[in-house]
Amino acid sequence: MSSFAFDQAEGLRRLLGRDALRVVTVISGKPHVGQTSVVANLACALAGQGKSVLVIDEGIGADSCAARLGLAPHIELAQVLKGQASLAQALLRYNDAIHLLPAREGLRRLSNLTPDAHDQLARALQTLPWKPDIALIDLAADRIHTTLPAASAADAVLVVLGPGHAAITQAYALVKQLAQEFGQRQFHLLATKTKDDAEAAAIYTNMAEAATRYLHARLQSLPPIPLDDAIKRAGKLGKPAVESFPEAPASHTYRVLAQAVAGWPAARPEAGHLEGFLHRLIMSGRMSEASVRA
Repeated sequence: MSSFAFDQAEGLRRLLGRDALRVVTVISGKPHVGQTSVVANLACALAGQGKSVLVIDEGIGADSCAARLGLAPHIELAQVLKGQASLAQALLRYNDAIHLLPAREGLRRLSNLTPDAHDQLARALQTLPWKPDIALIDLAADRIHTTLPAASAADAVLVVLGPGHAAITQAYALVKQLAQEFGQRQFHLLATKTKDDAEAAAIYTNMAEAATRYLHARLQSLPPIPLDDAIKRAGKLGKPAVESFPEAPASHTYRVLAQAVAGWPAARPEAGHLEGFLHRLIMSGRMSEASVRA
């Protein structure tokens, strides 16, 4: 991993206030492939296995993870960064194990923090009474190229692959960008809405062959999420299928997936104060913005 990506990873872990925290960024190349459903159901499956989970939600309205969990955000991270609200006010509680931070604009605004705002945010994160074991970052597919540094900053990148050529092609484009621009070499693939194991195997094989041949990246295939009407029915109830229909095939797969994710290692953090890591995170965001403008 490049020093740029490593600094962002360390900064994000320190920003969230716990060395042992695992940060998993969930991405997809195309909207409506099931990415947000994956985040909501995975969060609930992890909670069911005794993990505390923070969801950082870039979605908005009906397409947000907040909506999938039946939550109604009134404050988001950008307002916290502007000093218009406290971090505690922005954080939403789903249950004792799951909290959600709406961050539709906030991730992009980290690079614009003043030193005073930086210090205030660091102190707010340190004083929160609730600390997560795992953070799931749900990056919005419609704007993911502007927040890819958040993907490179994670301990793991989970790529959601929907059926269809377009979804696979666009997901590969993201993997390529992360590999070439940020030095990311390992990705976890999750096929969703699959009709059978053969369809999932074909998706995984196509992605793995291209990534290994052209990007020298390592792709790990995860148990695919089957096409299951329980997901849609649960969405109408405002709850994940893992909770609403725990015996559904998709719910069973999410529990298997949660066991795998819980076992992923967290990158070993460097020594240093939270403020130093947060500073590097902010500076990395500025570097990314400068490269985009150039």
